[in-house]
Amino acid sequence: MIKLIGIGVWAAIVALGSSYVMASVFAPAPQAEAQKDPTYFDGLDYRSTESVTIPMISNETIKGYILARFVYTIDGNVGNTLKVPPDPFILDEVFRRLYSTENFDFDRPEKFDLTELTTSIRDAVNARFGMELLHELLVEQFDYIAKKDARSGNAGGGKSTGETVKIGSVGH
Repeated sequence: MIKLIGIGVWAAIVALGSSYVMASVFAPAPQAEAQKDPTYFDGLDYRSTESVTIPMISNETIKGYILARFVYTIDGNVGNTLKVPPDPFILDEVFRRLYSTENFDFDRPEKFDLTELTTSIRDAVNARFGMELLHELLVEQFDYIAKKDARSGNAGGGKSTGETVKIGSVGH
């Protein structure tokens, strides 16, 4: 009986010892952790706003509608501590700027300056929060639909007669 227990203990010691030797011999050599240069996007989260529809008015009549959705980058740590998310402020600024724009060319909506729009919205939202909250504001969708091409609200279920003009979008 003692021989059997001795053999069991000996087998356990041999198994543990061989495992230790194998792990130490074939383990990768510890490397000094290379200093990783932080990139611009380290720690940033991408978040998308809801879609917004803005009527475009000229000469006291609605000429069409802009359908827009944006993506913004925000520091993940700061974004998680905010009591009020920046989305309502972004959409408010989008609506204010587009609704009151006077330089929108209804015949050539693709000529609209999206860079100036996103930069001014980002700067205005950051000013409202009093810090650099939004790092980038990107266009996910920005379409113009002329009023004549939009569906009518009649009971007969009017049909669209034209196409949506895609002014800009990300990843399409």
